[in-house]
Amino acid sequence: MSELSTLNTELDISKDVLFGIAQLALDQVEGLTPATPPVRMGEILTGRRAKGIAIERSEDGVSVDLTVSVNYGLEIPKVAKKAQRAIREAVASMTGLSVKSVNVTVESIDLPEELVRD
Repeated sequence: MSELSTLNTELDISKDVLFGIAQLALDQVEGLTPATPPVRMGEILTGRRAKGIAIERSEDGVSVDLTVSVNYGLEIPKVAKKAQRAIREAVASMTGLSVKSVNVTVESIDLPEELVRD
């Protein structure tokens, strides 16, 4: 038996780390961006800004809620599935934690500039 396996150690992974993993995974999904919620006073004071990603931890795993914008012309269900898969795989593989759910809310559609012009 190795020395590591006989030690009684505990590993705690912070929500900030889980947020970072989810954000990096989401950056790899083409056609969507996390929605930016309205600024809160605490975010101004700390310099930390939420970006459409909320993480909840419990004893039986991690739940991720995403609020995103999808590029015009893309199939929303396909893009949402890609986001769910990317986050589930990244969080599970990098932390070993069980991902209970990845919920996606599409808040808006990003239009290309040529459609926005009058």
